[in-house]
Amino acid sequence: MGEYGVDPPYQLIVGQRRFLALRDILGAKDIKATFIPELTDTDAIVMSLAENMCRSDLTYKDAADAVTRLYQAFHHNDKRVARETGLSLKKVRQYIYIEARASSETKKKLREGKVKPVDVHRALRAASDDIDKADKLLAKMKDYDKYQKQRMVEYGQQNPSATIKEIVTNAEQPRVERQVIVRLSDKARAGLAAASKKMSMEPDEIAARAVEEWLSNQGFIE
Repeated sequence: MGEYGVDPPYQLIVGQRRFLALRDILGAKDIKATFIPELTDTDAIVMSLAENMCRSDLTYKDAADAVTRLYQAFHHNDKRVARETGLSLKKVRQYIYIEARASSETKKKLREGKVKPVDVHRALRAASDDIDKADKLLAKMKDYDKYQKQRMVEYGQQNPSATIKEIVTNAEQPRVERQVIVRLSDKARAGLAAASKKMSMEPDEIAARAVEEWLSNQGFIE
């Protein structure tokens, strides 16, 4: 966003690149624009974020800062942030969770593109929000596949006092991963999708837990 003109000054909310290209590259003198007489800071953030999330070059910092500011402006209503911006609730909650819990060093790596948000989220969950432990687990994750990363999360959550070595050792243990294809009803698929967004978990992770819990309740797992 930027201010242009002096009588009165106007703030450009969306379309800054197009404006600059028309003015500075093509030399346009008259540029069509839509003027909104009254716009709150929160409205401006919503409009800017909604447009820019469609661009692949939007930085993590810009998105995280905008989502966090909206979350605060909307009195910690994450569902409203998702509704106003068009982002999934899962994505909104991931930004909020990481910004609230990750260390400054991890946030710096995120902004520099050295780590992925999904792995930071996994590390924090595996460490039960122990920041120092999460940073060390995150460093280990670069060598693991998604199944090993998920085992780190599961073991860490089930054993909050586990050491980093114990979590890593459990993740590295050889296991036979078997893929099972299950045909779900439309109702079950919708419920799985809703749970995935609300809990910020992958659908297959939720499905695996649901099956394991059912088998345990039926006495097939001790």
